[in-house]
This record gives sequence, structure tokens and C-alpha cells, in this order.
Amino acid sequence: MQALAATDAPLLRLTYGDGATLWRINYGWRNRENKQELGFLFDPETSQWLSKQGHERKLKAAGGRDVAVQRVIPYVEDTRNVLLIEPALPLDAGGMATLMSALKNAAQLTYQLEDSELAAELLPDSQEPRQILLYEASEGGAGVLQDLVFRSGALGEVAAAALGLLHFDPLTGEDHGHAPHAAERCEAACYDCLMTYGNQTFHDLLDRFAVRELLLRLREARVTLPGDAGDPFETLCAACGSELEREWLRFVRDEGRRLPSHAQLLVPDHYARPDFAYAEQAALIFIDGPHHDQPGQTGRDARLREELEFAGYTVVPFTHDRSTWPAQLARYAFIFGEG
Repeated sequence: MQALAATDAPLLRLTYGDGATLWRINYGWRNRENKQELGFLFDPETSQWLSKQGHERKLKAAGGRDVAVQRVIPYVEDTRNVLLIEPALPLDAGGMATLMSALKNAAQLTYQLEDSELAAELLPDSQEPRQILLYEASEGGAGVLQDLVFRSGALGEVAAAALGLLHFDPLTGEDHGHAPHAAERCEAACYDCLMTYGNQTFHDLLDRFAVRELLLRLREARVTLPGDAGDPFETLCAACGSELEREWLRFVRDEGRRLPSHAQLLVPDHYARPDFAYAEQAALIFIDGPHHDQPGQTGRDARLREELEFAGYTVVPFTHDRSTWPAQLARYAFIFGEG
């Protein structure tokens, strides 16, 4: 995917992964003398990690005999929603660190997230970064990264919020110099804009002016999907989260019914992400796979959908039983059309 400016010039290359597998690998101390020596020393007899001095003491105590010490590279594996961001025009390490911090802080402000719910890293490393990795660090994820990519205008909202955070006018880019409550001028970065406890290692690199022009252009940016040639059906298909959803979408198209306006749209204030939405009709469509038949899930679905109906939405569920789909389309013809 690409984020294109109003002139169709590419600004960002975007790669979204829903439930991607992440590995975090620890190759050893950063200040180790031999950079080719990876991992840490582990004593399987005591189940303890050993320092270099501890290893030397163990060798001395063994009197020249072999000791059962292993060099281990620890890692953790997790599943998270991720978004890779690569500027079309390369930025230096300072520019990448600044863009990463600006987008992360602005996304947290826009979607009302805690700092611990969204994480960011530079790839492949912080010395020569080429990409920014954003991932939803909280269990289950809030779905903000998918919304940021697939909802029209979402990226522009975050860019405008980033400009405001960086003490620029979101419309003109004029430099206000500091946060509204601050007296001292922010020359490059401060704790009101880019600096946080979590990005202390980048504080010397941060410069809010390095990304002002890019953020101004991102305000009006549109995200194009792979194979997107202006075909709404292909755009919706690309945003689907399952084959069952794509099958339902093909069924609606083949029946000559009205296509949804959005797929995987995040409903503000309700922590809900219906599979499809019809904006003009204020209708939310849920395509329920077999796991929705489980008793606990059924109850949660009912409570959430009741809340959405109280909020003024028309909620239309479809089960995985395809034989019921024609009747649902006919019942809600004011949403789907007569076909």
C-alpha cells in the first residue's frame, strides 16, 4: 500500500499485518567486546545466567575440567497487529526517529490510547533505519492500525494531530514555538511534543522541523491498496479479515445489491469493529463465523450489538449458514437495495 499526496506523489509505503507473528531476539550486551559473540552464558546445572566473571570463577573452581555452560540467544514470540511505514524519500536516523515518535504520540492522542498500548521501533536498527514498525502492544489490540490504513482520512487526522503536538499550526504549518502552557521555546524537541520516557535513547536525534513538510503533505494523503484501480469491490476485498467475509461480499455483488461503504470500520466510543458498514444508512454488518456460536461469545455479541442499536445504528448480523443470507438481504432491502 502507498500513502499518496494530493498530487499523487508517493509519501509512504505501508504494510499492514493482522495478527502478525513478532520475534524479539536478544543477541547480547551492546557494550560487549566481541560483537561476533552472540547471546548470554547459561549454567544448566543451576538454571542461572552467568556473567563473564561468574564464568571465570566456575572454570577456576572446576580445576580445568569441562563445565556445562552454554551460550544461549533468548527470544520471545508474540502475535500482534503491525504496521510497517517506509518513507518514499529516505530520511536520516534523526528524521526517522522523529517521524516514529510523532506518529506514535499522535496516534495515541487521536485514538485515546495509553502509552503502553502502542509500541514503535526502527528497523532494521537505529543506526541506519529504513522502516518504522508500529504494533499494538496490548492484548487483543484496539484495531487502530487497521483503521489508520483502511479508513479514508484516518492517516490525515493523525498527521494533523502530529503537527499540533509538534507546536505547528495543523492548517498552515506555522511554528507556534512551544506548547500553549509553556513559556520557553521548544528548539527541537521537548516533553510536550516528541520526548517521552520510552524514547530516551533518541532524544539527541529528535528535531520537530525535520518532519514538518512531510506531515503537512500527509494531511491530505490517501492510501491506495494493492491492485486498487478505483474499484470499490477490490478495495473492500483487500480490507476483509476472513474468507467468509469475502464470500459474503461476492454474494452481495452477484445479487446486484448495494456494496458497503467501508470494511473493518472502527466505531468510536464502542470498541466495536463491524465487518462492513453502510455509512449513508448508518448500518453495521457482522459476518459471524462458527466461533460466534460459543455460549460466552454469543452473550458478548448480543450486549455489544444492543449498545450499538441504542446508539442509533441498524445492526444486521449474518451467520456462517449461507442459506440464510438471501432472506437477510431481502429483509433489509432499504440497506442493500432491491437487487
